[in-house]
Amino acid sequence: MCGFGISRQPRGAALVIVMLVMAVLLLAGTTFLTISSTESQIALNEQGYATAFVLAEAGIQKAIASLNDPFRGPAYLAKNGETNTAFGGGTFSVNLVTPSQRIQLLDRCPNDNSKDIIATASVPVRGGNAVVTLVVTVDQVTYPYSWATIAVVPNQIVSSLWDPMEGSWWDRTKSELLLRDTTTVDSFDSGAGPYDAVANSGQHGNVGANGDAVIGYNSTINGDVQAGDDIYMPSSVTVAGGPPTTGLSPKATDRGVPFPMVTTSGPSPTSGVSPQSYVNSGTGGLSVPAHRTVTLSAGTYYFTNISMGDHSTLLTTGAPVTIYVSGPPIGSTNSLANLGYNVTMGAQPGTQLQIIAKSDGPPTDFLTWVTQDGFRLYGSLYGKNTDIYLGYNSLVYGSVIGRTIRARSGSNFHFDQAMINQKLCHNDSTFYPRFPIRRGTWQEVIPHT
Repeated sequence: MCGFGISRQPRGAALVIVMLVMAVLLLAGTTFLTISSTESQIALNEQGYATAFVLAEAGIQKAIASLNDPFRGPAYLAKNGETNTAFGGGTFSVNLVTPSQRIQLLDRCPNDNSKDIIATASVPVRGGNAVVTLVVTVDQVTYPYSWATIAVVPNQIVSSLWDPMEGSWWDRTKSELLLRDTTTVDSFDSGAGPYDAVANSGQHGNVGANGDAVIGYNSTINGDVQAGDDIYMPSSVTVAGGPPTTGLSPKATDRGVPFPMVTTSGPSPTSGVSPQSYVNSGTGGLSVPAHRTVTLSAGTYYFTNISMGDHSTLLTTGAPVTIYVSGPPIGSTNSLANLGYNVTMGAQPGTQLQIIAKSDGPPTDFLTWVTQDGFRLYGSLYGKNTDIYLGYNSLVYGSVIGRTIRARSGSNFHFDQAMINQKLCHNDSTFYPRFPIRRGTWQEVIPHT
């Protein structure tokens, strides 16, 4: 009989395995704790950064409030500034940047009253501070071009006006904005290309009046109609593609829109008009003969008045042109512009031409802008104290803002949405805020490492 047996000495393998497993678990636990601690620190750092960002924004807003304070203004801020002001768990410092130190490089308004504000905020975090620096440019600018057309004179200022196209007096008490029959209003974006009724057309063609608005028969308004008082529209008018309106719309709730005064006087034009013989330098007016074309190079021009013959054209060279038209000397005719038949001003895109007509003084101090039939404007026309008369079948690719506005039948307004960010420089101390933020200038200064 055989017997079998196995004899093996203990070697401790299980202990080794257990220790290895424990080491792995310890390593994993340490890793998880480290990750948890790191994530917590990241969250605290992000919180500190967000707090510092908000503090810097608060500092800029405080500086703007100081600039707009008539008892302080730029001189006070430039002298005193803000240094390590405690607020919200951190500190912020604010100063005006001197012209030689300007961070923002952009076109300034003619008087260059712009200010660069730089704000730095610091919030303590573990191991240091979260620091944010913001810079923004404020200027005496506004952005009025959000309308296809609007008449800005307050209600009841106008009772009757001499109509240069009709040759008679018209009662304008209830028609500060008057768009005659078969007027069409819509919108497009010149940044996406020329106007196209199918591919580049929208329903942002807003029209309005601070007084009363009258829309003629069979007109189409692809946008809103707003007024400070009454809106008159027959049932054949279509608004924003919806059902026809019926009769007199309810009274508006005094939704007047403020527009700043702009001083349009300046030096007489001495260059930039080709050929020079078209400029009447004796009076500072621009006169373009019939069937001729004048091209303006980039820059700012000051004219007392504009006269253009039939089938004449005023073009730009593809770069921004600003034209100020102040009006003739006191005591002479009140005509600001007299444009013949089939006159064209500007070219696509209309953002390259900005015309600023008489816009200073009280509402009763006004001039007239008169166009005959077939007028075409590629650009913006701003005339706070200018009565604007557009002839039959006029075409506007841009925005028209006037004291009162009258467009004859068959006119078309194609509001260019690219003009929403087009600035208007002014020095109207009664228009607040005096120093709003220049659009597109708010930025964070990233420190170099």
